[in-house]
Amino acid sequence: DERIETQSKIIEDLKTLINGLNNFFQEHVKKEYTISFSDMGEDYSGLSGKSAEDFGKGKPFISYMNVYSNAFIETNNLDKVFIYEDENQSRVNKGDILFTLSSETPEETCCGSVYWGDDEELYLNSFCFGIHITNENVFSPYLAYFVNSTQFRKSVYPLAQGSTRFNLQKTDFLKKHFHLPSIVNQKRIFTILNSIDKKIKVEVSLLKKYNLQKKYLLQQMFI
Repeated sequence: DERIETQSKIIEDLKTLINGLNNFFQEHVKKEYTISFSDMGEDYSGLSGKSAEDFGKGKPFISYMNVYSNAFIETNNLDKVFIYEDENQSRVNKGDILFTLSSETPEETCCGSVYWGDDEELYLNSFCFGIHITNENVFSPYLAYFVNSTQFRKSVYPLAQGSTRFNLQKTDFLKKHFHLPSIVNQKRIFTILNSIDKKIKVEVSLLKKYNLQKKYLLQQMFI
């Protein structure tokens, strides 16, 4: 129990570290470009015209929660949807940035995640939209951290409108301009933060093993 508690604290401290570093980099690293997401690439919508019977089988697609909960899409946690031959649905490409369109609070609207997997045919849920990044001045893995910074989150709060459910004003969002560092510094920031992310994954894996060990020991006590 003590080791599990310590391990949980290690993970929380690493998460605090990566959030603090990310916010520091976004605020203090020199900016080179002023750019909108419409300038970064081509936007597209998620699945359309699907019924409940189409889900649970077929091709992989990215769920709302996968976008909402992760800086990078978890490729081992994809859902399934059946795509008919005559359907015209947009596919997700490696390097695309994905955003949620709505949420119960304005603070949670427009959560972003980058897809960095290798699926050749992958789709996106209907409550999100994506952007194919084509601008050479943008390193898309860096955007995974940029859109999860406090600075970015505060800048998009006013674009969420509603009362019981808040929806992103997508057109205004795509036109809104943001300041980015040089492509070299984007890659440097990504490398630093991603190394901490990898460390967090290792520590989370250890925590799962400690919990399994505890479960096993408890079971042996009552045999």
